[in-house]
Amino acid sequence: MTPSAKTSGLNREIGEATMATLLQVYASLFPHEPQRHAPFGRAPLLPADLFAFTGHLLERSGAYHHVSPAVPDLTDSGYRRVLVDDTLRRRAATIGTAWRTGKVTSPRRLPAPPSEVEELWRELGCHGNEDVYTVLDDRAAVPVWWPICLELMMIADEASLGIGFSGSNPFYALMADAYIREDVSTGGVFRRVQHAPFSLSAAAEDVLCIQPKSRTPSSGCTLRSLTHHLALLPPRGLVRARWVVSPFDTEPGPNTDRLGLLLIPFPYRVGDGAFRPAGSAADAHWGWFDTDQIWLPEKDDRSKRRGFVTFVLTLIEEARARGERVDGVVLPELALDYDQFLLVGRALARDGGIDFLIAGMSCDRTGRPGNFVAIAPFFLLGEERKGAITGWEPLVLIREKHHRWKLDGEQIKAYGLSALDEGKSWWENITILSRSLDVLVYRGNTTLTTLICEDLARVDPCQAVVRAIGPNLLIALLMDGPQFGARWPGRYATVLADDPGTSVLSFTSLGLMARQNDIGKFEQASSIALWKDEAQGVKKLELPREADALVLHLKSVVKTEHTLDGRSDGASSHRWEYDHHVGVTAKSCPTWIHSGTGRPQGSDDEETGRSVLKSSRARLRKRAISLSSSS
Repeated sequence: MTPSAKTSGLNREIGEATMATLLQVYASLFPHEPQRHAPFGRAPLLPADLFAFTGHLLERSGAYHHVSPAVPDLTDSGYRRVLVDDTLRRRAATIGTAWRTGKVTSPRRLPAPPSEVEELWRELGCHGNEDVYTVLDDRAAVPVWWPICLELMMIADEASLGIGFSGSNPFYALMADAYIREDVSTGGVFRRVQHAPFSLSAAAEDVLCIQPKSRTPSSGCTLRSLTHHLALLPPRGLVRARWVVSPFDTEPGPNTDRLGLLLIPFPYRVGDGAFRPAGSAADAHWGWFDTDQIWLPEKDDRSKRRGFVTFVLTLIEEARARGERVDGVVLPELALDYDQFLLVGRALARDGGIDFLIAGMSCDRTGRPGNFVAIAPFFLLGEERKGAITGWEPLVLIREKHHRWKLDGEQIKAYGLSALDEGKSWWENITILSRSLDVLVYRGNTTLTTLICEDLARVDPCQAVVRAIGPNLLIALLMDGPQFGARWPGRYATVLADDPGTSVLSFTSLGLMARQNDIGKFEQASSIALWKDEAQGVKKLELPREADALVLHLKSVVKTEHTLDGRSDGASSHRWEYDHHVGVTAKSCPTWIHSGTGRPQGSDDEETGRSVLKSSRARLRKRAISLSSSS
């Protein structure tokens, strides 16, 4: 046999091994489905199941990027297109609505698929033995099953209007059951919220997952551009997205088109002992580093820990006294540990105006060290929040960072981290046991999620989920230098603001920035946060001199979005836009909070802290005067 013949034979074997038919793909997605009938004998009962199959086929075949709205006066190029006209759009919307609003007759719990869906499903089944992916000539005709598959996906999407948000969607009830079976009023049982479903579909989660959706990208040509209400996500082994909703009726109250976030850039100082070697490789090119939260008091130092809670409450009081609203409190990456988080959370839970607390933490509730973000979503309790209910504590959502921080020589010099060798690369000494993303439904129509530092910069795995779901608001917690558009947080926030249209807040503590200011090698900086939305662009948020925190005010703006096939969402989407921000100063504050000496290393630390704080504020005051003069 000649070499070319051997190669040809090998290619055929590889092709035969990797080719999959529509029937085979269905069997792989629904391996546990009873085989009492042919797969295409009856349409799936859940729109999410129909979407899982058809969306997966359109993506796997590459058919999705051939879809475009039909334009009457556009000259036919002769190349392959899957055109969607007004008739098809109206038909898909009508059938989807009929499915969603269909009558439920006992013993059924769900509306039956309309006859049009059953007919289209049988038509798709006629092509069950065809390969999903086929190499086509540029001018080859569109495979017959592509438009059928597209129409079924459009119908499934229309049938899912409001799913994950509105209880009026009958297919939402199955997911809601995971929350309403527990008695939360006793305070110790709200754990089922922790295990929110990772998929709305019965399709195998190690192949794909399906979740609700908030935003439809206004640019690009991707599968996520084809849907308003459902998102096709990666397998749970790559990253798990938890869709978290309240088990109670939580109708938005008055003035919910405004949002006030109190941003506390703690720690204000990061001492020399905060970053230290944990071990290095034999070749001496790299090592591990640990972060010691010396800015926090010891766990048994109740006085200082209560003092920090009082500091937070004072900031809220001062903000409100000035007429500013505070709906949520946010602290940056590694700001707290779990014990301090709970202490702050217990105080905020008694304030009926605070909806949530978000903070970076150094451990989870079991005490496992690492780099975590925690959310205490008081708003999920709805009306049950009245009184002394403590059900929110087991409700706290905690997830770990997905990527390790690498400190290189330039960063070590920029921050003056003398304990680390500048000639090595130092990796954050954390374990990564799982990768997940919590998406919380807030005020009925907002989806809120968080990222931790490097997670914002890395495309995989969580950005695939963020882009597919399109949360309205993303808060990225950092321990970083100053925040402005030219640096990496600004670049990556811009990407997400463009596609899928998510509004992004990147927020850092003041600690490393203060170290840079002390060194004097860079321009004196106080920009602790960066805001980016698709309408107004980048807004740099600077901490005013003498201020301890910022209150960031946002406004909700209604937006009409269209899919790649031309369907409108009827102005059911919205985005958060920047309104204004102001500085807030506490009337009194323990010295250790600003000096970063929560755990004193020597008798002179308190005095050193006062001196450092005084000099830092003097530099910021000088910079403010300089900026004022230049303007």
